[in-house]
Amino acid sequence: MMEERKKKPTLEQIRTLHFFDIPTLATLAGLETRTVYHALLRQPVFQRDAEKIVAALARHIGLELSLEQVDIVVWEEYQVLWTIRASSNAPGEEGSTDAYHFVYARDQQHARTLARKWLEQVPHLSHHSYTACPNGFQIGCISIPGYIQKEGCLLPIE
Repeated sequence: MMEERKKKPTLEQIRTLHFFDIPTLATLAGLETRTVYHALLRQPVFQRDAEKIVAALARHIGLELSLEQVDIVVWEEYQVLWTIRASSNAPGEEGSTDAYHFVYARDQQHARTLARKWLEQVPHLSHHSYTACPNGFQIGCISIPGYIQKEGCLLPIE
């Protein structure tokens, strides 16, 4: 018989048991208030920030806690949407021809690697720019998500 996996409590669940003020926790962690707020809402934060939040929370409520014991969504489990723009002229010059490509990647270097084959197909477009789009975007009635779960990572349980 398979042992049932024990679910880690979210930051919000811990907050219902051990109330903490978001700005106070942010100050104790040395982070912006919005970073703690994002973690509370289960939006991705950087792992180093999640570790600071958990360490500050442990000191604040007087319990021994680690990131392995608290369910905080971290960017390192995701790939972000990147827009790659290839153009015939430098940005801002008139008469530019543009082409766009979209990839999900860990960082800009990963996006460059993933876009390499596409860029080889448009050698006449020699100026390239890379823009992260973590908020995604909308094309008509189609919504493009800004980030996706990396392969092999478990989806967060809501």
